[in-house]
Amino acid sequence: MACGNGAEPSVLADGTQVSGPLSENQRQEKRDRELRVVGTMVGIYCQGNHGTRQGDLCEECRELLAYAARRIDRCPVIDTKTFCSTCAVHCYAPERREAIRTVMRYAGPRMLLRDPKGALRHLADARAAAKRMRGR
Repeated sequence: MACGNGAEPSVLADGTQVSGPLSENQRQEKRDRELRVVGTMVGIYCQGNHGTRQGDLCEECRELLAYAARRIDRCPVIDTKTFCSTCAVHCYAPERREAIRTVMRYAGPRMLLRDPKGALRHLADARAAAKRMRGR
């Protein structure tokens, strides 16, 4: 299975770009980083839309986050993918994909307040990925 991102370098949590296959430690670091971002976004969404306290999730959001964690853990293209939204392999079920889009649309702008460093890193990664996609 190919992601459609070709042999683009992967970006690790420390900003290091790695070309080619990642080591298992690098794959796990990338998965952990992605899960942290998704977890923060689900938390922001749940707090704002379901009235939970910071750090708590309602049952619906806990289930969505657990689903996302399973998908991230089993990602077949973790070495080359940038973001799930740009990946040719859509491993989320359609209703879950729409739910995570809703979460990200709500939480994305609010990430600057909760996790400014993570939000800026995510924005930089997104811009770089978009630039690479346009350059093809």
